[in-house]
Amino acid sequence: MALMKFTGSIAAGATVNNVLSGSAFEFTKYHSQVAYAVVGSATGLVATVQSGADVLMEESPISTQNRFGVWPDDFDLIDVAEAGDRQVVRIRNTSAGALTYFVTVKVDEL
Repeated sequence: MALMKFTGSIAAGATVNNVLSGSAFEFTKYHSQVAYAVVGSATGLVATVQSGADVLMEESPISTQNRFGVWPDDFDLIDVAEAGDRQVVRIRNTSAGALTYFVTVKVDEL
């Protein structure tokens, strides 16, 4: 099992094209089950989540728990990924102020 946690501040109107960009786990190495928890500090963040060719969530509001996701409660997106599939979590801030995102990705080799 691999567990990755990402957090950052995102300015008003800005977009992070892929939170996982540059991570060793951006591309799955094995046939895996991938679970995602995407949480924000306040209302105004929307996310798109893709696993390879599968769009798991298309620009939708995210939880506002203001913390990293808790297993299993916040991991509402789960997919089976092939080796080499790119994992993408895109976050956009629709609010008038800076907000914080918390992304946790859990990868289990199958």
